[in-house]
Amino acid sequence: MASSSDERKLAAELRRGSREAFEKLLDLYEDRVYNLAYRMVGPQDADDVAQDALIEICKAVGSFRGDSSLSTWVHRVTVNVCLQHRRKRKPEVIPIEDELPERQPDTKPDPGDMALRNEVKSRVDAAINDLPEAHRDVVILHELQGLTYAECAKVLGCPVGTVKSRLSNAFGKLRELLRNYAAEGEVAL
Repeated sequence: MASSSDERKLAAELRRGSREAFEKLLDLYEDRVYNLAYRMVGPQDADDVAQDALIEICKAVGSFRGDSSLSTWVHRVTVNVCLQHRRKRKPEVIPIEDELPERQPDTKPDPGDMALRNEVKSRVDAAINDLPEAHRDVVILHELQGLTYAECAKVLGCPVGTVKSRLSNAFGKLRELLRNYAAEGEVAL
């Protein structure tokens, strides 16, 4: 992450139309924008939505006032583009992962462990997808993207207390949704 003074310099360069600044912005935020789009709209539309978000970021950089960090502003623009996309088309399934698949290590994990992990992941993904959008969004931003409560509040355009409340309600609903699965002794909640 860039420091706040580096972010202000980058934003000023972007407003002046610097190609180098745009490339630096892409280097810094392209993966985060894609990961957020992937989680919010699903794998089938993530590339297009992430590209739309990056274009919107470049077009709207003049509106960045520096009231928040550049990364928070980038998240806010990306969330807005994702929400616009959702309004146009309801998502079918939104898989949630800690990270997108990276290069696999040479050692192969135990197939039984891998099957169990995949089953747990599938159950958790399904439970997260069953959450109302407002609760799902706060789980994605806070728990999976690592944003603070304040950053989530800025990105979602709501008070910090609302973020905390939605997160608490989301975890309660997740416990309820996963209770039967946990009762089978396979998941500790």
